[in-house]
Amino acid sequence: MKLIAVLLAVALAAGGWLIRPGALHLAESSTGDAELQRFIDDNYEGPGHRLSVAVVEDTTTRYAGRGTDEHGSFEIGSISKALTGILLGEAVRRGEVKLDQQVGSLLPLDGSDVATVTLEELATHQSGLPNTTGKPLPAARAMLANLSAGNPYPFSVDQLLDQARSAGTDGRGKSTYSNLGGALLGQALAKQAGKSYPDLLQERVFQPLGMRESRTPTSDDGAAPEGYGSGGRRQGTWVQTGYAPAGGVVSTAADLAVLAKALISGKYVEALAPRRDFDEDRIGLFWITTPLPNDRSMIWHNGGTGGYRSFIGVDLERRRAVVVLSDVAADADDFATKLLEAS
Repeated sequence: MKLIAVLLAVALAAGGWLIRPGALHLAESSTGDAELQRFIDDNYEGPGHRLSVAVVEDTTTRYAGRGTDEHGSFEIGSISKALTGILLGEAVRRGEVKLDQQVGSLLPLDGSDVATVTLEELATHQSGLPNTTGKPLPAARAMLANLSAGNPYPFSVDQLLDQARSAGTDGRGKSTYSNLGGALLGQALAKQAGKSYPDLLQERVFQPLGMRESRTPTSDDGAAPEGYGSGGRRQGTWVQTGYAPAGGVVSTAADLAVLAKALISGKYVEALAPRRDFDEDRIGLFWITTPLPNDRSMIWHNGGTGGYRSFIGVDLERRRAVVVLSDVAADADDFATKLLEAS
């Protein structure tokens, strides 16, 4: 009977997934800078709905929005990892942890394979951990959530630790993108500080920078509005606890522009500095460095959830940065990179 119930649930969820609404288009209502609006009109491709864009040039910031303004809330997905990388850099600077410190010294990982992985390996995606858990029940739960447009990461901190203990690290030393590793690192830093991850991020990043619109929701009360899949289907919000350091932050273009200004001014260099190869790029503490034309480079991170895409990129040489936030799960990286390189 249990197997039948599971199969029925899968069938119903899959049936709902197959009912795909019509394609989305960017909202007609616009706010902000007229030149940026023209750039959006000329260069943004693919499905869209709400879109919020910021361009930072030295100390000046311009915004443009479609269906929202720079204060509209968006799930920023894996840009949360970039924030966790900043927390790691700050903890190292304070002398609280070391990059070569084993994560098992901070979390109860019970002599498992992952216990000997270092904080730097977690932050550079070289821990050998898989992207997410392979345990049957949590994996099935996540699959059903994806099929039903729900939250695939509803796990508590204790559940995250249980998943990490059972995960192998066979690919250790090689680049393997891992949400599990990003979440584990953030929870280790929170445990060391004696705080929850949301409180630690507020205390050490959001409050000092004045990012008053950013948060890490622990319930639906603080969540962003529901977003959309690339085919137009409404997606449930992703409120995360255990996995919050890997993808649970909600922010705005205005707040991420504040962060970009801080990076341009020379703050958080510990997190940005490239440390290891990452495919064809280089990676620092989650922040990726990619070559640009004319011997320049872009330091960046992107993010995605069931109903959102996000991007923050910085060209330190030109003292220019961009933020792009969309409430549709369609890639925005090419658009954001083109905006960063624009004159």
